[in-house]
Amino acid sequence: MQPLAETGARLDERYRLDHLRRRSGGVTLWRATDEVLGRSVAVRVVTERTKAQFKELTAAVGRAGQVPDARWVRVLDVGSTSRDRRLSAWIVSEWVEGPSLAAMIRRETLRPPLATALVLSCAQAVAAAQRVGAQHGFLHPDEVLVPADGSPRLTGLEVANLLRPAKADPGSDGAATAASDGAGTATAYDDTRALGALLYACLTGRWPLPGWHGLPSPSRGDGRHPRQQHGGISRELDAITARALEGGYPDATRLVRELSALPVDSLQPTPPEPPREGEPRWRTVAWRVVPPLLVAGVGVGAWYLGSDLGRVPSPARAVAPHFPQPHQRGGGHRQVVWSKPPHVTSFDPQGDGTEDPGGVGLAVDDDPSTEWTTDLYRNNAQFGGLKSGVGLLLDLGRPKTVRSADLLLSAAGAGVQIRAGSSPPQQATDLPVVAQRTNAPTSAHLTLSHPMRARYWLVWFTTLPKAGSDYQLGVAEIALQH
Repeated sequence: MQPLAETGARLDERYRLDHLRRRSGGVTLWRATDEVLGRSVAVRVVTERTKAQFKELTAAVGRAGQVPDARWVRVLDVGSTSRDRRLSAWIVSEWVEGPSLAAMIRRETLRPPLATALVLSCAQAVAAAQRVGAQHGFLHPDEVLVPADGSPRLTGLEVANLLRPAKADPGSDGAATAASDGAGTATAYDDTRALGALLYACLTGRWPLPGWHGLPSPSRGDGRHPRQQHGGISRELDAITARALEGGYPDATRLVRELSALPVDSLQPTPPEPPREGEPRWRTVAWRVVPPLLVAGVGVGAWYLGSDLGRVPSPARAVAPHFPQPHQRGGGHRQVVWSKPPHVTSFDPQGDGTEDPGGVGLAVDDDPSTEWTTDLYRNNAQFGGLKSGVGLLLDLGRPKTVRSADLLLSAAGAGVQIRAGSSPPQQATDLPVVAQRTNAPTSAHLTLSHPMRARYWLVWFTTLPKAGSDYQLGVAEIALQH
């Protein structure tokens, strides 16, 4: 019998699990296909449930479905499967592509106008939920994403609190790993404080509340006033942030009123400079693809930002704050060799070519919260003895000179080679090795033995790190540098 949470498995004879996106503890997040409607969906599989826990989870999904606000990602289905006297639950939701707010903040703090508009939009969604008695209970920056169309989405309503750990798991950035009896009952007070923490995080790049560790804690001050942490923040915005963190707003509606009443002049964004070669694209994406909407009666631009189905963070997120930005790599005088992402293909000459071909672009999307993943392999780190390796082939469009490469990986322990040449390869050995590393760390820097000018670059993995009892690797970011 095929395992429940394995590539190709089908749930309810309808949802086919295609690509594992996140794994942490007893929770896996999959990109899947609804074979009835022919669309991509997100499926979160939660193992080791009791019947009482599943009943509670089903009730939570029902409460979330009563919230009439499109900024909340819709849960489409929920079910369970019993095997060997063990109950596993699964939740099906809309699939939403886009970088998380956490990934944006890790790159650079947001300007006060954008931070205010973002949290105002989140607060409006939370207020709509509170009006029908629904709560989130574990709201943090990984629950907010920026899809390509800029539409605001939040996730995890009612469900995230049931799946949060009793104690934060440092290996998974403290995100939800398993249902916990210690999670407690979510309240409007908790969600409103979390909105204040979101505002604090946007302005300072730090997270002031316990229970989630995807951003560093405040380095100075009392952890409530962002002006103690970062400059350029008005006293009015500082006061609202601190009041929310102190529990000064009984519900999100009050916070919406306060944010909407801020003086418009103090929230006007500075027009962005044109992006420089090698500069992270997110720096200007908010201004380019997230259109401002006038909030009724106040004229404050509200940028619609969103999230997917409670992404279970990968280890790559834990090291993302330390991964150098492209324009900073190599002491600030080197840059990535592309201004737009190169064409990438999954390179699997000894297999069937199905190593997550649809996710290859995630390895060069300038977002460490998304990743391309290999298949799961058993028995040994050498791809189960089935092949000598798999990789990603980058076509730069024309020959370019490269001196080094940065890789952001989901786990330490992979064997990796950088290969390059002037013609597309049929086998990995068609391209010479120009840099390599065994037992690579999660944030790996590989310096070429000498500068190499080539059009085709192969990031070739020869061994995989452990992933539970199996072997698998995720590649969150690749950057080739001059």
